[in-house]
Amino acid sequence: LSRDEAKVLGIILLDSYLIVDGVRIPETLLEPPRLYDAMAAGRPVSTAQTSVFGRCQSYESALARYGRVLYLSVGSAYTGNFATANRWRETCDPARGFAVMDTGAASGRLGLIARLVANAARTADSLPQLSAFAELAVQRCGELLFLDQLKFLVAGGRLSRSKGFMGDLLGIKPVISPRSDGAVKIGSVRKTSEQLDFALNYLKGRFTRADRPTLLLQYSDNQARVADGIRPALEKHFPRARIMITPLSLTAGTHMGPGTWGVAYCPDLAGALDSLRTDNE
Repeated sequence: LSRDEAKVLGIILLDSYLIVDGVRIPETLLEPPRLYDAMAAGRPVSTAQTSVFGRCQSYESALARYGRVLYLSVGSAYTGNFATANRWRETCDPARGFAVMDTGAASGRLGLIARLVANAARTADSLPQLSAFAELAVQRCGELLFLDQLKFLVAGGRLSRSKGFMGDLLGIKPVISPRSDGAVKIGSVRKTSEQLDFALNYLKGRFTRADRPTLLLQYSDNQARVADGIRPALEKHFPRARIMITPLSLTAGTHMGPGTWGVAYCPDLAGALDSLRTDNE
């Protein structure tokens, strides 16, 4: 999510930080080419969290401003944000206006969940009802991420050096899915050109041409390929889908590198709020 889109949706972002060329920059203020150019040149990049004190100040500020807040946290397998928010809630929110949810998600899947929940918040009757909708979105949303090289996962300590070296040597391009227990490898291809077919076959196993899924396409340094090649193919096979396109989370991009792209997906949740409203009655 960009800051501008978050503002339109009524979402408050809790920034991560990227360290590029020795400079610590909030993720939403960093221009993607600066990150990917540094990575392509072999210069070190890394990520960092906001301090615990800074995070707690953000919770307090949001609750004071709005009175009722639903915090969609990055999955606990990826950060300690959920535990930090829960501790703050137990000690500083006796009225329980601050609801905390461990989404188990990261990257574009979390971005898609946040967009769906923000739109539902416009018509939800209560915070518990919105939380129930968010839980449904967490259950239904998924994501595929297509990597071009493994060496960046190695550099970030998320893959052993021997496995990364052999994978790149053999030309293996993994397909991973960020889930509640961490990023899971669900397949691999040999050629970049095979990634689109993998995505189409995977999504065809979940949606038909008559379905109305929401698809969130993400690009790293390959916007033209994603916008001009991958998006039209998805539109052809899923003509009723709502397809959005956005830059890949730069935190994810730091771990996965240039050439990465992804697609987060969710079935049509139209009517879900009405169903939850009926169930509560």
